[in-house]
Amino acid sequence: MTLAVRAAEPADAERIAAWLNADWARGFLSSNLRAGLMTAPLIRAALRRTDQSWHVAALDEAPVGLIVFDSVDREDGVANLWYTLGEAAARGHGTMPAALDLLLGRNPLGLHVVTAWIGAPNRASQRCLEKAGFRRIGAISGAFVVAGRHDRILFERVLGP
Repeated sequence: MTLAVRAAEPADAERIAAWLNADWARGFLSSNLRAGLMTAPLIRAALRRTDQSWHVAALDEAPVGLIVFDSVDREDGVANLWYTLGEAAARGHGTMPAALDLLLGRNPLGLHVVTAWIGAPNRASQRCLEKAGFRRIGAISGAFVVAGRHDRILFERVLGP
């Protein structure tokens, strides 16, 4: 199968909204996305934001996941990254670590460093980030509240000088 990562387009908005609103996904997202209220119009609006950059991971041209750079600071060369692997058939095969590595290797925003965080119970995402070349840099105590209070585990990947 051929993996590609491309810029998200307005035509992707319905699929992305469905991924983000899925019960299995919401428990891993930040609090502003957990309510399951993401709509295609909201996604299309987000695609136009200059402080975000949305990308779709595809296997053989079929969309399977989402990668978003958020809080993009082009002057300092830093952004936070979050993602979801929306299609169940693509899970467990190393798709997302490979997609992250592919996109970050291209570094389309010319960033110096990318950060990411996960809720401590999300071991699969921790492994994903580590496989994609991120390193753990710390934790924020009790800053993730899903099925109890957990730490946010912080990661970074340095991309350039």
